[in-house]
Amino acid sequence: MNARIEELEKRLESKHHKDLFLQMKHTLQAVDDLAEEHRRYQAVQALSGVRIVGAEESVYFDTLNQVKELIVHTLEMTIEDLEHKGDKRYEKHFKDGVE
Repeated sequence: MNARIEELEKRLESKHHKDLFLQMKHTLQAVDDLAEEHRRYQAVQALSGVRIVGAEESVYFDTLNQVKELIVHTLEMTIEDLEHKGDKRYEKHFKDGVE
């Protein structure tokens, strides 16, 4: 995913939309912070004797990874719409526009 993020950053810099990249980067960091907070909470729970269900933890972290993937994919679609702005034959991902 890191290579995709670097490629997206380069594509946005050429279009003068670095703010979109920064917003995505901050959102991904917020998801990572949420995951770290959950890990700490679960560690405290385990130390206090609460049994941690591994399957539930797996589903939780899989869901967070899917959310991160969706955020990156949405930015990719937004960039495509920006790159094809004014192209009459291009079918937009977002009908309401990207600007």
